[in-house]
Amino acid sequence: MSVEKMKMVNIIGTMDLLENVAKQVVLFNGLHPVNAMNEIDTTDFTVSATEDNLEKIIDLNYVRPYVHERDYAPVEAHIKRILEIVSLDRNFPVQEEELILNYEELLDKIVRIDGKFEEIYKKLLDKKEAQEKVKLFLNNISYFKDIDVPLQEIKNLRNFHVGVYKLTLESSHKLKINYENIPSMVKKVYKAKDYRVVIIITPKMLKNESDRILNSLNLETVEMPWQYEGTPIEIQEKLKQEFNELQREILELEAQMKKIYEENKQEINILNVSLKLQLKTSELKDYAACTNEFFYLCGWVPEDEIGSLNEKLNSFGNKIIVLSKEPSKMTNKTITPPTRLKNNSIVRPFEVMVNMYGTPSYDETDPTLFLGISYMIIFGAMFGDVGQGLVFLIAGLFLKYKMRRVNLGGILARLGISSAIFGFLYGSVFGFEDVIPAAFIRPMENIQDVLILAVVFGCMLLIVGFIFSLLNNFKRKDIKNGVFGKDGVNGLLFYILLLYFAYSKVLGIDTFKTSIWIVLFISMLMIMVFKEPLSNLIKGIRPLYSESKSDYFIEGGFGVLETLLGMFSNTISFIRVGAFALNHVGLFIAFSSLANMMNSEAGSILMYILGNIIIIGLEGLIVFIQGLRLEYYELFSKYYEGGGIEFQPIKLNNSKSLINENI
Repeated sequence: MSVEKMKMVNIIGTMDLLENVAKQVVLFNGLHPVNAMNEIDTTDFTVSATEDNLEKIIDLNYVRPYVHERDYAPVEAHIKRILEIVSLDRNFPVQEEELILNYEELLDKIVRIDGKFEEIYKKLLDKKEAQEKVKLFLNNISYFKDIDVPLQEIKNLRNFHVGVYKLTLESSHKLKINYENIPSMVKKVYKAKDYRVVIIITPKMLKNESDRILNSLNLETVEMPWQYEGTPIEIQEKLKQEFNELQREILELEAQMKKIYEENKQEINILNVSLKLQLKTSELKDYAACTNEFFYLCGWVPEDEIGSLNEKLNSFGNKIIVLSKEPSKMTNKTITPPTRLKNNSIVRPFEVMVNMYGTPSYDETDPTLFLGISYMIIFGAMFGDVGQGLVFLIAGLFLKYKMRRVNLGGILARLGISSAIFGFLYGSVFGFEDVIPAAFIRPMENIQDVLILAVVFGCMLLIVGFIFSLLNNFKRKDIKNGVFGKDGVNGLLFYILLLYFAYSKVLGIDTFKTSIWIVLFISMLMIMVFKEPLSNLIKGIRPLYSESKSDYFIEGGFGVLETLLGMFSNTISFIRVGAFALNHVGLFIAFSSLANMMNSEAGSILMYILGNIIIIGLEGLIVFIQGLRLEYYELFSKYYEGGGIEFQPIKLNNSKSLINENI
């Protein structure tokens, strides 16, 4: 429900330790790297001037970006070939202590394992290639199944060239038109819906002239098994036997490879993850700066995990220096801390919807909790049905636990629960409203009440949106927008008073005279217009205007008009929540009418099932999009910027204690 606090961490050590330090940082799984050269250029990268650190301070004058000297392409090629042969077993996780940290040792073991597969794998590829060739021949010889002449007799004509070709219907038509111009005998041997196969026999002395004409028809050569003896039927039988024999040999070779893998699968998993560690280490070193003697690594680490990082690097003792600094104490404000959201399990899946709009800035209030709760209510209100909600719940659980789509499945399951709850409130089960009583209201019987409740609910959400805007502006110490702006204190008071004024007029409640209300509203709008000079006056900033007064007031005038229209449209937009609740019922009524028109009970049942499928699929998608629109355009646009940087640490996986091969 908040943005995790970050600290900038600087790590300094001798060059001979860079490889091992970087590996431990990768295994830590929690450092978001920053280019060390950029950090060193600021006054935020500081080392205390003690006698022990003197050499490091002097060395900073000769700093340069780190340049790789190791080529990982050969070892990647070896492991890639192994992984093409086998599928890693997820039941064999790799413990951190099993990892091979020494590159030379890792390379030797990967080459050795690859060597066990290499000879068999080459044979397997040859057999598969031969099998594909036989499969092609089997397909092509089938064109000649009605010809009872030995194939070699056709091919071995002394003075003639024989070719078999496939051509499109268009090319076939052109060929017919040009028969008299082609010095060849053309015979159709196979006819399909969209192509033809022909055999063309040409005197060898006229082949060049024939080819000149035939090439314009874009003929596709059909490769025939001319080397086989016998009629097409006899050759087909030989090819089938050869195909089956090759299949048997392929299965034997695959069994041999599987046996080798079973004997070495744990080692293969270890080698795979160890190589990934090497590659991630190399990626981290890309951010490093170095001199002849020392290296410098920088990155952001969550404040709560600084202790874990220090424990990870304790083995290096005083051979390295680890410094940390809070963002508020950094002088370089252009280096923005990344954002990692911290939410409870109920709303955590909705983080992906927040990030779709934009990652929250480090100093911005995390809107996930508000979005999660409000979106579930909006969706449930628009799509309230017990049965259809349970379908969404089951689909969400399936996506989460079977398809491993944790976020999508989690969102769908929660929306299903909300839909089912509102289904009880509406008294609706798969569209039928006579199965259970309505605990609150039946939309179709209380249309006006439903629409009014939708607008009231929208007003409540907009007021919460104002509050979020206030929090964000106060965090940024933005007096102009936080106090005087349309989404600040002044805007919030204006909106609440405007709602109360409309409410009192509709219900005939006596309040201030209308003239007083008008003066009050105009005064508040004028404060919005003068927000910049007022804030600058309070801060003591001169000049009061950042642009010419005429331009400022023209822009401010249009801003007032936009504010009034925006508040009205934002409020009225929430009427769609009630409208879709009515539409949900109305759509089922339509399918129910069609079901009643069926001549059989089975037809009626099928129509009810079809109706529910369409409602769940089509209307469910529309409601999902409409709810998202309300969140983004009516609420987020009021208080949320989403201009942050997502926290992306260099890591192997999400687990700190166990490293799975499926990274």
